[in-house]
Amino acid sequence: MNPRRRRMLIPGLLIALLVVVAVASLTGRAEASEATPVSRLGDPRITESSGLVVSATHDDLAYTINDSGHEPLVFAVRISTGETVGVTRLDGVEVVDPEAIALHEGRLWVADTGDNTASRSDVALLAFDEPGPGEHAVRPGRHLVTLDVPADIEALLIRPEDGSLFLVTKTVGRADVYRADARPAGTAVSFHRTDLVAPPVVTDGAFAPDGSSIALVSYLGVQVLDPISWELRESLTLPQLEQAESLAFLDARTVLVGSEGANSPLVALDVPAPPVPAIAVAALPAGGLALVVSALRGLPL
Repeated sequence: MNPRRRRMLIPGLLIALLVVVAVASLTGRAEASEATPVSRLGDPRITESSGLVVSATHDDLAYTINDSGHEPLVFAVRISTGETVGVTRLDGVEVVDPEAIALHEGRLWVADTGDNTASRSDVALLAFDEPGPGEHAVRPGRHLVTLDVPADIEALLIRPEDGSLFLVTKTVGRADVYRADARPAGTAVSFHRTDLVAPPVVTDGAFAPDGSSIALVSYLGVQVLDPISWELRESLTLPQLEQAESLAFLDARTVLVGSEGANSPLVALDVPAPPVPAIAVAALPAGGLALVVSALRGLPL
């Protein structure tokens, strides 16, 4: 091969190498869905953990909350040990059925959106500054949620790039996805139904910290979705849990899943890497990918 042409192909070959490595990584990790035990939530007050989010400020810290029938307490727990290291009481608001927690730009959001009979007119989002460890009492901002029809909702997701809010209904069949384009500034936030479709029986969900994927948990497992189209990328199998009700990203490639029940476990699962954009392959010079494949096979160029 002409040396000058070989030099011209080097940038394309580098791109191709990245493509091959990424695809190989994706293929290997797509099957690596075995759960790794992390810890157990041993606090006797935590018996129906129904939301989970990992702190972006404090190392080894997550927040969880019980659902209906409990005091309005947000627990700060050490991820590695399950130990409760902080409790925040929500004062001045009535909390009926909190089902999810999300975190964005230092604000913690509690979704009081559980509605098993699809009859509530008072579903709301509660927002306050991330409390961290220790004992606290806060009076959260309360934002009444308006939907086109009442629905049982157990998943609140916040897109990291722009703070858009998403709610996913919990249904046996097709689940609806609602979106609010901006964080609420007043006492109410209006969600509109999108054309997006989510899997059935969703009990929690989150965007990856880098926005590269979405993970939703249900009684059927964990579904990894494209963050734009919400199309299914991969389904991950869960170990036997009493009732999988909470999910949070530890990092862009790992999710933490929790369950209801006393002394409930936290388990970690690997999330497959996003697929390589087709544009990366299309940008290769003619013959570039063939050259890389040939080199990887140990054949002469």
